[in-house]
Amino acid sequence: MEAAVHKGEITGKIRIFQYYKKYRGKFFGMYLMILIGFAGVSVLDYIPDTLSVQRGEAVSIGGFLPVTKTVKSEDGAVESFGMLNTEECGTYEMEVRLLGIIPVKDVTVHIVDHTEVIPCGVPIGIYVHTNGILVVDVGDVEAENGSQQSPAKHILKSGDYILAVNGTEISEKEELVAAVNASEGESVNLTVRRDGEQIQCEITPVSCGAGEYRIGAWVRDDMAGIGTMTYVDGEGNFGALGHSISDTDTESQVEMSEGKAYLVDIVNIIKGEKGNPGELVGQIQYYSQNEIGVIEENNSEGIYGSLDSLPDELGNAEPVPVGYKQEIQSGNAQILVELDGVFQYYDIEIDNVDLNPSETNKSIRFRVTDQDLIDKTGGIIQGLSGAPILQNGKIIGAVTHVFVSDPLEGYGIFIEDMLE
Repeated sequence: MEAAVHKGEITGKIRIFQYYKKYRGKFFGMYLMILIGFAGVSVLDYIPDTLSVQRGEAVSIGGFLPVTKTVKSEDGAVESFGMLNTEECGTYEMEVRLLGIIPVKDVTVHIVDHTEVIPCGVPIGIYVHTNGILVVDVGDVEAENGSQQSPAKHILKSGDYILAVNGTEISEKEELVAAVNASEGESVNLTVRRDGEQIQCEITPVSCGAGEYRIGAWVRDDMAGIGTMTYVDGEGNFGALGHSISDTDTESQVEMSEGKAYLVDIVNIIKGEKGNPGELVGQIQYYSQNEIGVIEENNSEGIYGSLDSLPDELGNAEPVPVGYKQEIQSGNAQILVELDGVFQYYDIEIDNVDLNPSETNKSIRFRVTDQDLIDKTGGIIQGLSGAPILQNGKIIGAVTHVFVSDPLEGYGIFIEDMLE
């Protein structure tokens, strides 16, 4: 029995060796393809979907990886193979190939001029007027006879913008109230913008007594708050916040008609703690002498506008180069913030840089390490959204979010996304 078993084992080993000699080329090829496949999947995390490169600088995509770049024209034809000529500004599609063989992904490359901006870190007062009257919610109203009625239910919904009543344009809450009261209970036709499209709605107001009529909708036409200015360019244009102004009740980006930026006096700092992000408490004087500029746009990357003049605090500020996402490194960085009337750089530690984030405003993850800032604010607090992030002498992003579970941790947006 022992001899038979021993012989069987030898025979089995000989056969396996013979199969290996016969098929080793195929085995090696399959193994190599599996390795390349895994490498191709993992390399996607290190290759951005879009890339901005300053004119005259080399394109670097996953510099430590053996990739070949093939530049394509709009019709998909190969224009050049290897390095992209960056002497002329423009937008190009590049095909990245692993080991020069396996197509990994296409990257949109923007060749841009050298850009410098002034990093700010200045708290500002923000006021915006909605483009139409925003419907916050609908609900019951008490009618003159004491019953509960909901005239707007299933007609208006949260996030709608009322533009006109019976064909007459309105932009103020008071105009809506006056038009509904003037109906004396007759049906009114509302022009409403919903998800970017205009629709017509008909609602019959409820009499609430004393000549007062209601449609059962809670509305607003403006909002105000405090944020931080991120940068000012050479032409006096500014960007701030790093995220949109959103309505807290509808959880939607506010569609604005106009806005203004004001100087703000910070009167208190509520320190952040676990479960409570804290906030800057400020006082805004809404008069013309306190106005510093206009807000012209509100989008997912921030608010944008133009300044009448630089705030006094920025009178001696110098512009710095813009740093792009491929330049950002994990490790030490700073945020610039004005607190207690003093501009100061505070240390942070960048933990992760997401080159292809699912949310643009969460591209940079960092942790506050500066004890001075921790003592003053407890970490990142509401009102610091927009504070510029700098590394190696360049502005690379802006603060956007704080972790409610830990005010020392936060997210930021790439500055190039704000500048777009």
